[in-house]
Amino acid sequence: MIVPQRVLTALIFASFLAVFLSSFRRVDPNEGARLAEQYCGSCHVAPNPKSLTKYTWQVNVLPVMASYLGIRYMEYDPYRNLSEDEVALLTTQNIYPTTPVVTDDVWQKIVDYYVENAPTTSRIDSARLQRNHKLSLFNTKYVSLGKTSGAKVTAIAYDTTRHELWVAEPEKLYRWNWTKGLTHNYDLSGTVVDIEVNDGRSLLTEIGTLLPSELAKGSIYALVGDSLNALQTGNHRPVCSLTADLNDDGVEEILTANYGHRSGSLSLYVKQPNQRAYQEQTLLNIPGAVKCYVRDMNKDGRKDIIALFAQNEEAIYIFYQIGDLTFRPEKVLQFEPEYGTSDFVILDYNKDGIDDLAVVHGDNADYSYSLKSFHGLRLLLGGKNQVYTEAFFYPLYGATRVQADDFDQDGDIDFAISAFFPELTRLASESFVYLENTNPPKFRFTPFTLDTPVPVKSLTLEKADVDQDGDLDLLLGQFSFSPVAVPPALQQQWNTVDYKLVVLINRRRP
Repeated sequence: MIVPQRVLTALIFASFLAVFLSSFRRVDPNEGARLAEQYCGSCHVAPNPKSLTKYTWQVNVLPVMASYLGIRYMEYDPYRNLSEDEVALLTTQNIYPTTPVVTDDVWQKIVDYYVENAPTTSRIDSARLQRNHKLSLFNTKYVSLGKTSGAKVTAIAYDTTRHELWVAEPEKLYRWNWTKGLTHNYDLSGTVVDIEVNDGRSLLTEIGTLLPSELAKGSIYALVGDSLNALQTGNHRPVCSLTADLNDDGVEEILTANYGHRSGSLSLYVKQPNQRAYQEQTLLNIPGAVKCYVRDMNKDGRKDIIALFAQNEEAIYIFYQIGDLTFRPEKVLQFEPEYGTSDFVILDYNKDGIDDLAVVHGDNADYSYSLKSFHGLRLLLGGKNQVYTEAFFYPLYGATRVQADDFDQDGDIDFAISAFFPELTRLASESFVYLENTNPPKFRFTPFTLDTPVPVKSLTLEKADVDQDGDLDLLLGQFSFSPVAVPPALQQQWNTVDYKLVVLINRRRP
C-alpha cells in the first residue's frame, strides 16, 4: 500500500512529538519534596530549591549530593585530585557508598524537583545599592607589619595584659602595639588560624593545611617565651581552641574545633594526672566545628559548651555538662547547608538577662558560588530552655565575621560585620559594614561602609581598645587570596597592598 505524502508527514510529526513530550517527565512536586526530605534531609536540613539557580543545582550541587548516595552523576568523581592517603581514609569511613542508596528513578525525581523549582538567574538586590552611608565614627589606620606587599592574615587576637595585637600569616607571627609599633616577628613552620591570649599565656591553633583535606596535620601549641611547646598534634584542620577548667579541679582542659573536611570533630583534650599528655574526648564526631564558647548556659552551676558547626550541618549545639566532664549535646539551631554559617557571638540584646545569639551566614566558596539573598546577619532572641527565635535579619552577601557591642556608647548594641564574599562589581564596599542601632525595640539600624581606595578583604574581625582611650576599636586583617573568580584589576590591588591590618580607631570618647 502506498501512503500519501501528507499522511506520512503527519505520522512522522506525531512520532517526533510523542518522543519529544515523553522527555518531559510529569513530576509530582510533593513527591519530589518528600524524597528530598527523606534522603537529603537525612544528612542535613533539606535545601529549598529556590535558594540556588537551575544551573548551580544541575552542574555544581546535585553531582556532589549524588556522591553521598552512592551515585556518580554528571561524571562527578569525589576522589578526583585526592592523594592515595585521602582516598583510603574516605573509603575506610564509607563517606561515599560504593553501591547506590536509591534507585535511578528516585534520584531522577530528586533532580527534577530541584531543577524544575529553581530560579533561572540570581540578580543583585537593587535595594542594597543606595542604602549605605560613609562611616564617620571610626578613623582608618593601615598597618604594614613588614616590608612585603600583599597580605594573608589568618588570625588576630588582642592581649589585654600587654596591650598588644597578635597577628598571624602563613609561617609568620607578629606582635604589634599602638604606641611602639611592631614589637615581635616570629618565623613559624605552619599557618596559625586562631590565637587565645589569656593572662600572658598564648595558645596557638595551627591548621596544618588551609586547603580542604582529610589529612590530619594540625597542631595546638603554647607559646612559652619565644618557644613553641606542642600540646596536641595530629589534629584534623583545627580552626579554634580555648582553655578552660570545665570541672573546676584546678587543671585546664583544651577545647578544639577540628573543622576537618568530610570528617572532623569537636574534641576536648583532658590532661591525665601526673602526665604531660592529653587524652582526647570526642564531643561530636562530625566535620565543620568552627567556633565555641564555655559558659553556664542553663544556670545550673556547671560550665557548658556552645559551639557552631558549618559544612553540611550548619547548626549550633549546646553541650550541657551533666557530670564530671560528661556532656549531653542538644541542637538548638540549624540552617540549610547552602547558608554557609561562618560566625556567631553571644549577647544580651534586649537586656532581659537571657543569652541571645547573633549569627552570620556567607561562606560562598564551595559548590554553590552565587549571590544568595539569605546571606547576612541574623539576631536570634533567647527564651526559656535555650529556645531561640529570629527577631532581625540584615541581608549582606558573603557575611563572614561579626562583632556586637555598644561601639558608639549610646546604651544599645551595634554590629560590625565583615564579608569575605561580597558582590564585587557594585557592592564591594560591603566587605565591611557597621550597623548603628537607632531603635533597639524595633530593630532599626543605619548601615555604614568604609570609603577606602581598596575594599577591605578580611577573614578576621576583632574588637579591642587598642589606643587605650576608653572606647572599642575594630581590627581587620587583609587576606589577598580568593578561592573564587575576582575582577582582575581588583585582585591586582589586593595582591599589592602595602599593609596587613586595617585598624578602625573609634572617635567616640567616654
